[in-house]
Amino acid sequence: MIAHDEAEAQASSAPDQVGLVRWNPVSSTHRRGWRSKWAPLLVIAVMLGACGGPPPAVTPPATTDNSDLKTRSQRVLDGAVNPDEPGCSAAVGVEGVVMWTGVLGIADLATNKKVTKDTVFDIGSVSKQFTATAVLLLVNEGRLTLDDPLAHYVPDLPDWSSAVTVAQLMHHTSGIPDYTGLLEAQGYQMSDRTTQAQALAAIQGAPELEFKPGTRFEYSNSNYLLLAEIVRLVSGKSLPDFLSIEIFRPLDLAMVVDPISADPDEAVSYGEGDTGNPPQFPVLHSGWEQVGDGAIQTTPSQLVLWADNYRTGKVGGQKLLDEQLAGAVETEPGSGDRYGAGIFSRADGTLDHDGSWAGFVTEFRISSDRRTSVAVSCNTEGQDPESLADAIGRLWM
Repeated sequence: MIAHDEAEAQASSAPDQVGLVRWNPVSSTHRRGWRSKWAPLLVIAVMLGACGGPPPAVTPPATTDNSDLKTRSQRVLDGAVNPDEPGCSAAVGVEGVVMWTGVLGIADLATNKKVTKDTVFDIGSVSKQFTATAVLLLVNEGRLTLDDPLAHYVPDLPDWSSAVTVAQLMHHTSGIPDYTGLLEAQGYQMSDRTTQAQALAAIQGAPELEFKPGTRFEYSNSNYLLLAEIVRLVSGKSLPDFLSIEIFRPLDLAMVVDPISADPDEAVSYGEGDTGNPPQFPVLHSGWEQVGDGAIQTTPSQLVLWADNYRTGKVGGQKLLDEQLAGAVETEPGSGDRYGAGIFSRADGTLDHDGSWAGFVTEFRISSDRRTSVAVSCNTEGQDPESLADAIGRLWM
C-alpha cells in the first residue's frame, strides 16, 4: 500500500504551535498523490464497532431523516479528532442532496477558530477529475481527440512529446517525470514561490521519458499540469476560468482554482503534531502556483454535490460519463483497480481519489451505484481521511 501522502516539517529550531516553517516533502510523488488501496479493515471494524452495530448493506433512501446514521457518522469523527487540535470536515451526499455534515477540531490554532461545514480546504489531487472533465468536454466539442500527440498542443517540448497522447496524460501512462521532483532537484522547497511556467520549463528540460508511453501506469503530476495547458491553448481560457464557466457555475458549486488562496474561510494547514503535551503543530505553507494537478479550494459538502454528476451527467451528458472510464487503465496487475479520467475505479465498482497538499488532506468516494458519496477533508497531515471515509462510507453505502 502506498503510504498516506506524508511530509515532514523541518526547521533549524523547534517551531512553536503556530510558527511558519519550511516544508520539505519526504517524496515528490506524495504531494498531490494517491493511494493504491483503502485503509485496513481492522481500523474500520474498530470505528464501526464504536458506532453501535453493522452498517447497512445498501444505500439508504434519500430522505432527510436517517438520524441514526447521522449520529453514528459523527461518532466516527468524535473518535478520531481531538477537538482542541487541527480538525476535519466530512459530508455525505445521496442523489445530489447533502444528507449529513460533520465537523470537529480547529481551523486556526492562532485564533482558536473552529472547523465548520463552510471551512474551505485545498483538496489537492481530488482536483484532477475536474481537469479531466474539462478535457473531455473539449473532446466532445470536436476541438481535440484523446489520440492527439502532446506535441500538437504544447510547443517546445523534447522529441518524446510526439510519442505521448492526450489519453496517456489523462491515465498516467505517459512516462513523463513528475515536475515536483524536477523542481526539488533544482533546489526549490514548498515554501518557495514557483510558477506554472517554471514547472513547464522543468518538464521541457527532461531529456527522456521514464518508460515507453502506454506500457504502464505511473502517477505523475506533470500529466495534469500539461492537460491544463492543453485546455488553455485549445479553449483560449485558463483552466480556472474554464472550470468556473463550464462546470462550477452550471452545477452551482462553490469551488475555485486558486493555488495560493487567501480565502478568509480557508483553514490554516499544519504538519503532524509533536509528542508534547499539548502537541505543537507547525504551520505549513505552499508558494507553488501550478494548476491542473491540484489547487481547487472547496468544502466536503460541495464535493458530494459534484459527485452526483457521475450519476446524472448534468455537465457533459451520458457521453462524457461513458468516456470517463472507457479508457481506464489497470493500476496494479491483477488488482482490478483502474485509473480513468482523474479518478480511480475500484474492482468493486466504487470511485475514489485522495488529495494531499502542504498539510491539507482529502478523501473522496462514490458508491458503485453512483447514488451516494462521501468526502472528508482535514487541515493536518497527521489526520487520516481515508480511514474516516472508510468508516463513514460503510455506514451509508
